[in-house]
Amino acid sequence: MKKFKRIFIEISNVCNLACSFCPPSDREGKTMSADDFETVLKKLEGHGEHVYLHIKGEPLLHSDFKKILDLCRVYKKKVNITTNGTLLDKEGQAILDNPAVRLVNISLQSFEEMDNESSYEAYLKKVLSFVKKGLRDTKILFDLRLWNFDDSSLTASKENQRMLDHIEAFLDLPEPITVTDSKTKGNKLSSNVYISKGSEFEWPSMNREEVATRGTCYGLRHQIGILSTGVVVPCCLDAEGAVPLGNILEDDFENIVTSDRATAIARGFENNKLVEALCRRCAYRERFF
Repeated sequence: MKKFKRIFIEISNVCNLACSFCPPSDREGKTMSADDFETVLKKLEGHGEHVYLHIKGEPLLHSDFKKILDLCRVYKKKVNITTNGTLLDKEGQAILDNPAVRLVNISLQSFEEMDNESSYEAYLKKVLSFVKKGLRDTKILFDLRLWNFDDSSLTASKENQRMLDHIEAFLDLPEPITVTDSKTKGNKLSSNVYISKGSEFEWPSMNREEVATRGTCYGLRHQIGILSTGVVVPCCLDAEGAVPLGNILEDDFENIVTSDRATAIARGFENNKLVEALCRRCAYRERFF
């Protein structure tokens, strides 16, 4: 049975923001029902413990978000959530109350879309209050993401420095937050709180030019993705389903990940060869290899 360290499940591709770093999807808006999500979890039995509730979209928008978390607990999955943070005042308690939740990634670069100073301050207070409560009451890990630095030296812009200053003050950090290489796993700010900083990346697209023909990736080896329609894709960056491997709602997961196409992709990565056209148009993997 093929196992994965990270299984990305897109419970919805709908979002409440339109951030510059996240291009809009060409797919129709789709939210995976709780029943379909349970079907997915059943079919994933034995294939991996860690589920990541994100590819595109804002997971906290899901109308049955609490039930989604409860199902993860029932099926003994460790939940990792990526959110823009805007709905933490409404759904945050459901996260903190559920022992299945392991990690919450908060994309702080979303603050660029805030209209004015008052909404910016309210956003930061909402996010950091949630983190502070989580530190007090749970063992959840929190990763504050700022993936909008402009250059390889990761010099903080005026806006980013303002964000860092707010974090330092609100979390009562003993030392200033320093910027390090974006390829690291993130700086530890305090117990169970990390900050990861990096430059913006371009989502792979069939509309862009090829960037390489040789290379490797974690896709179909350490990770795999499932879109809100049930379509299985090689990794978390195939947001448009350019490389559909099958549909988990219609077929056995093991059959999908051991199909000829999936096997060819994985073997290609093992041999430093980019088999799929989308993979040849992806530069994100260069952050890791």
